[in-house]
Amino acid sequence: MPFKAVNGLSMHYQWHEALVQSGQPTLPIVLLAGMASDSASWQPVIEGLRLNHTLIVPDNRCTGQTLPNPVATDRAAMVTDVLALLDSLEIPLFHIVGHSMGGMLGWAIAAEAPHRVAHLVAAAAPPSIISARISLFSSLSALREQHTEEYWYKLLFQFLFKADFFDSEANVQAAVIASQAYPHKQGMNALAAQVAGLNSFLAPPDLASIRCPVTLIAASHDVLFPPDMLAQCQHLHPVMTTHVIDQAAHAMHWEQPEEFIRCVLAALKDK
Repeated sequence: MPFKAVNGLSMHYQWHEALVQSGQPTLPIVLLAGMASDSASWQPVIEGLRLNHTLIVPDNRCTGQTLPNPVATDRAAMVTDVLALLDSLEIPLFHIVGHSMGGMLGWAIAAEAPHRVAHLVAAAAPPSIISARISLFSSLSALREQHTEEYWYKLLFQFLFKADFFDSEANVQAAVIASQAYPHKQGMNALAAQVAGLNSFLAPPDLASIRCPVTLIAASHDVLFPPDMLAQCQHLHPVMTTHVIDQAAHAMHWEQPEEFIRCVLAALKDK
């Protein structure tokens, strides 16, 4: 997979060409991963989303194969990273699909470059974070430094998946082993740097400057950004639609990938 030198980084990204080249060209989709995740986090939905859309899937700073790692991070730097990457790829207009912190980053990019974002799909992502979630991730980061990775992943999974995920200890253990074995997993120092950057997401971006339609996707069992929290965002933008995916928690695109794909493609239909 390729790299681009942007904003002081060697930024790693995946490029997935659209599988079907229809007569009507469609805009590419930029997939932005959430906290502690990289481009691999989109694996369950790649094939479905690339049916008619080319996908650009970067590793955010402090994640994956993007270097240097760790590196100082905040929302402004991440906005610059993504826009510089798209400039280097000569992509002037695009859709954004972002999950969690990646969705908050999408809100900021749409505000910073309103003429370039055609549609924002923000999954489990209000425009800004709340202090309680910063406290949570700060605690998780500190715990990782003090305990074995196995217990850290098991605790993290409590916030990502529905309760029945834990009904099978074998499944939980398999997920822990796979997470530990992932060759580009986020290190402790990189996680700490990313957590430190969360404070920059406390204030919302300039929402009045956003021109594109916004689609919010919530998950019925999400305890980090539950549907009622996202419903409170409905008044923040004049062209906004909200969907709730049932039987899914925060990692909705892993637990209900087909429904996630359906929601995204319905939002971007004919675009």
